[in-house]
Amino acid sequence: MFDRQYRVYSHLLLVADLAVGVPALFLAYFLRSHADELIPFGAAGLFNPELLPFRQYLLYFLALLPLWVLLLLITQRYSELVYLPLRQQLIRASHFALAGCVITSFFTFSLKLVVSRPILFGFVVICSSFVALNRVLIQWVLRSRNINEHNQIKIVVVGTDSRSTRVGEVLENSQKYGYYVVGHVSCGAESVADSSLNVLGSLRDLPRLLLDEVVVDEIIFVEEQGCRQENIEELMSLCEDLGIKTRLALDGFPKAGAKPSLEFLEGLPLITYSTVPDHSLSLVAKRLLDCSAAACLLVLTTPIMLVVMLLIKFTSPGSIFYHQIRCGLYGRRFTLTKFRTMIEGAEDKLWEIKHLNEMDGPVFKMRNDPRVTPLGRILRKFSIDELPQLANVLKGEMSLVGPRAPLPEEVKYYSLKQRRRLSVKPGITCLWQVSGRNEIDFQRWMDLDLRYIDQWSLGLDLVILLKTIPAVLKGRGAS
Repeated sequence: MFDRQYRVYSHLLLVADLAVGVPALFLAYFLRSHADELIPFGAAGLFNPELLPFRQYLLYFLALLPLWVLLLLITQRYSELVYLPLRQQLIRASHFALAGCVITSFFTFSLKLVVSRPILFGFVVICSSFVALNRVLIQWVLRSRNINEHNQIKIVVVGTDSRSTRVGEVLENSQKYGYYVVGHVSCGAESVADSSLNVLGSLRDLPRLLLDEVVVDEIIFVEEQGCRQENIEELMSLCEDLGIKTRLALDGFPKAGAKPSLEFLEGLPLITYSTVPDHSLSLVAKRLLDCSAAACLLVLTTPIMLVVMLLIKFTSPGSIFYHQIRCGLYGRRFTLTKFRTMIEGAEDKLWEIKHLNEMDGPVFKMRNDPRVTPLGRILRKFSIDELPQLANVLKGEMSLVGPRAPLPEEVKYYSLKQRRRLSVKPGITCLWQVSGRNEIDFQRWMDLDLRYIDQWSLGLDLVILLKTIPAVLKGRGAS
């Protein structure tokens, strides 16, 4: 795992471990205060009937919080924790439980604090259980990148000598974290160190591979030998236009407009250039927001969707849902699902009205499209037809906020600069959605998407989500 990503997950673990303190204390207090109801045969009578208010225990906890943080840092050693097998992580959680019992007992005895011992030890046990649960959850988050290809990080390694082979092996060993080596690209003159390498081609083939043939999230340039410096700079410029992250393990530092940063891959220093959002912690929060909000919205809108399904079924012949292949992150193909708003076989009739297109560029938009059913016009006006896309969000193919998912035929006509909009996951709503939709010309549309990528933040996503509500209710720009 790259060290920056590792640091993000380590910090997440520390924050999660600290966050369980107050809930664990509350749960321990709740169990003790209801001991008479929970413990049979009157065994609860063995406890001291005097019970201080919860705020008193909370005050003790906050006073000892610095010590609690220090205890976590000493027993868990977050600098290496995520790399350990889950079994060893759980063992460290048990060390925290034992140390917590010893420390809290020592301080309550030496300071002569009037506290309930069942609450005290119940708090340590519950808190340690939550810490262990955090270990299980973080392992699930890390390994969830392998659920499908939309969550994987696809990497091409430039170089085929022994050093490049070593980088590929390290990444292959990190597949459990979602890293997937698409293949190697030869610099031309160097010999192939391992005949089993999947060599995609040479450097001169790389532009064609990136534009037409393979899905790539990152490129690692490992070897400079056999490659001219200006060729590397030209390829990095191409990657910058496409929004592909590049990493360098070179003696020289080619000039590039993208922001550079230093990272390490198991001791190998890499200079990383990226023009896409690299706020790792915010991106994790974005994914959590996507999953939780999409799940809630699916539950809340189920009655609406059931009614829509019945209306579609009884108002026009054909299937209820419409499935279409779209391009996702870096060109990944996925099946987008919507409620059907057109007559059956509408795609076969597109050539009859294509000359009536009201949108410039490769996108077809028509205000009064004769293929749209009467019910479909209502569904489109208020974006109800897009509700099934929440399932695409849960699968990791889309996000709640991001550029509209284009058709593969549309991407073929994108300029080089416009292809950078594929460097983030497509979304259900975006700046285009809240800025007038079909009232905006194609070039302005592309500019809005690129501006979203350049200025992305979690706050911007929240603003767009809030603006989407009145935009949908007004139905502005829909067709």
